[in-house]
Amino acid sequence: MEYILENEILKVTVASKGCEIISVMNKEIGKEYMWCGNPDAWKRHAPVLFPLIGRYKNDESVHEGDTYHMTQHGFARDMEFSLVEQTATSIKMKLVENEETKMKYPFNFDLILGYELNENVVKATYELRNTNASDMYFSIGGHPAFAAPAGNKGEAGDDTAAGCELIFEDENGAYTNRIQYGLLSSEGLLLDDLYDMSLSEGKTLITDDFFDKDALIIENDQCHKVSLMYYGKKFVTVEFDAPVFGIWSAAKKNVPFVCIEPWYGRTDRASFNGELKDREWGNTLKAGEVFDKAYRMIFA
Repeated sequence: MEYILENEILKVTVASKGCEIISVMNKEIGKEYMWCGNPDAWKRHAPVLFPLIGRYKNDESVHEGDTYHMTQHGFARDMEFSLVEQTATSIKMKLVENEETKMKYPFNFDLILGYELNENVVKATYELRNTNASDMYFSIGGHPAFAAPAGNKGEAGDDTAAGCELIFEDENGAYTNRIQYGLLSSEGLLLDDLYDMSLSEGKTLITDDFFDKDALIIENDQCHKVSLMYYGKKFVTVEFDAPVFGIWSAAKKNVPFVCIEPWYGRTDRASFNGELKDREWGNTLKAGEVFDKAYRMIFA
């Protein structure tokens, strides 16, 4: 099922499957901001990643002596959420554990995802309650894919994100002039080497080969505001307090979208051999506690 949120500027479509935004349309100029979900490149739009971001090593986690198998990015993005409440400009939807999730992830939970419109801003919210009698361990994050401006063509004449710029700023709007990033192994695990992004006044140009090595993983609160710009004009900005984020587009496909992904957690390191509770950037929630976070997408 699909739900519509709308104000004078934006019309947002949210699917009950995954509580995923599938469209953000600027009504004034008829501009679509989200990737269309073409399965030839990537079939999704803006999935929520829970309870896993990236991969467990060997797609397995160990908790209290038991081993659980779960594939990339967890199960929430493929599950039906139930409606909690909706207004003209906001929505909240809920997911709880079931027998299938308990086979992959040994915890009970109440996960409420929400979206709120305010002028040209969409706020995405996470509210996760631990309904177990003991600690639970999890990751959660966003994976929104933003469409490059219509008419942006690459060297071969195809639609592309090449030619757009990424801009990195701190919470006060000052340029971030050093960004270090990691890369993934062929198994989707984080490698140890770090690389310096080529920046000028906080900006870097997206080229045809920018994503040939897959996602760029940026840790340690290096930046909390990332924008996409085309011909000197920002068309989307993502603001977040998450300590880790990813920048991604479909590797070696040179397609017209870029993901800016705020993460509370990340994929396992290739050298990781610990238990679920030991995962780097993993989150611990005590019995009865609530994890309450949000990020904002600002559209121009």
